[in-house]
Amino acid sequence: MVDDEPGLPTDMLRFIKTPVAQPLIKGRNIGLAGSLVVAVVLFVVLRQFALAPTLAALLAITTLLLNIAVVWLRFQSHASTPLAVNINHPFMDTEPMGEARILIQMADGRWVAPGNHRVRAVPDELLGGFTLVQDTEDYPALGHFSTAKDVAGTLARHLALINQAIALRDAVNEVPDPIEEARGREELDTGLLERSWLEDEEAVEVESPLVSFFRGKE
Repeated sequence: MVDDEPGLPTDMLRFIKTPVAQPLIKGRNIGLAGSLVVAVVLFVVLRQFALAPTLAALLAITTLLLNIAVVWLRFQSHASTPLAVNINHPFMDTEPMGEARILIQMADGRWVAPGNHRVRAVPDELLGGFTLVQDTEDYPALGHFSTAKDVAGTLARHLALINQAIALRDAVNEVPDPIEEARGREELDTGLLERSWLEDEEAVEVESPLVSFFRGKE
């Protein structure tokens, strides 16, 4: 497995070249072919209405270009995901033989490992765009992630895919999920609070004036 991506280690493959991304490429090709078919049909229909050949061709070409633009932009929102995985990652759709690894590309072209936590993007007021940080209490920065604004949710899609890749990497490497651990701690804390509240309530009931009154009657 060799990728000609500049700066990317030879054992890593960019997401769009992985097996799980191939349906995206197939969908793009089908979309482009469908756009061409629609343009040809539109041209024929317009000619049936005795529209001038030049005008019919212009309308058909305009429709073709608009459809191509939509298909290409939709494809690019996934194809441009700055994510790479090694052969042991589930995105490769093969049986892992070792440690799964992923890398994320920063705005300057550097590839960095995300660490042990999921990531999120925060606005960068100094450089513009967004900085990628680990999603922990102190948000340690990984680097300047994007210089562009979040166009049509592209950044959100990138982050969702990256975090999914991190979760799958940890599953292969048998690393405990920090989110599930946090939920477990939260449930445990809730249970302790409930038990503590019940114990306090019972104590209050025992020491209530009404109980003391009947005790005195005994």
